Amino acid sequence: MQEHIESLQKLQTVDLRIRELTEGLTRYPNEINNLKKDLLEKEGSIKLKETNLAELKTQRDDLESSLLSNQESIKKSEERLFAIKTHKEYEALQKEITDTRRENLEIEDRTILVMTEIEETESALAEEKENYASLEGQYAQEIAEKEKKIEELEISRKPAEKEKSEILSTIDPKVLPLYEKIFKRNGRALALAENEKCTSCNMNIPPQLYNEVLKRTKLIQCPNCKKILYTK
Repeated sequence: MQEHIESLQKLQTVDLRIRELTEGLTRYPNEINNLKKDLLEKEGSIKLKETNLAELKTQRDDLESSLLSNQESIKKSEERLFAIKTHKEYEALQKEITDTRRENLEIEDRTILVMTEIEETESALAEEKENYASLEGQYAQEIAEKEKKIEELEISRKPAEKEKSEILSTIDPKVLPLYEKIFKRNGRALALAENEKCTSCNMNIPPQLYNEVLKRTKLIQCPNCKKILYTK
């Protein structure tokens, strides 16, 4: 029975190593995807600001064009004033000039607001692009490191799986299902019994049962955590 325990200990050691490798092979790709996703989100934010900036500049250009058009219209209307002969036509044209000038004041106010928004957007965009450039370099390095880790883990997994296969060939098929059931449920299948205690759950082991563990004639499970007990 001691041989079974020793084989199970070896199996648990390699199983823990394989689990660690497997977790790394899952974790690192997820971390890489998260980094790439974060960069894509930041790229999207930059593009959104660039689109917004372009729209603001179009608004500014349209407002400035309207302002110039109105100023030209005012100039032509003022020139026409000298050619008007009736008071009614004169008042109508004066009103048109006044309305256009009022409209220009509104356009100028809107232009100022748009210009302010353009400056703020340009400043925010420049800062965001600078941060992105710095982050892109940092993430590229992190991704390269994680890809190297993945490669190393893949290389390590094959000999570990081969070692497990070799250990499995030495284990009694009747014992293996119990080990696998406990390992799957608890993360470990074996626990050291010492000073009449299970070192895994720290619970006392009944003296008679502890003596059975010491005899090493059969597999004994901890009454509390159900792990297979062994002694040094």
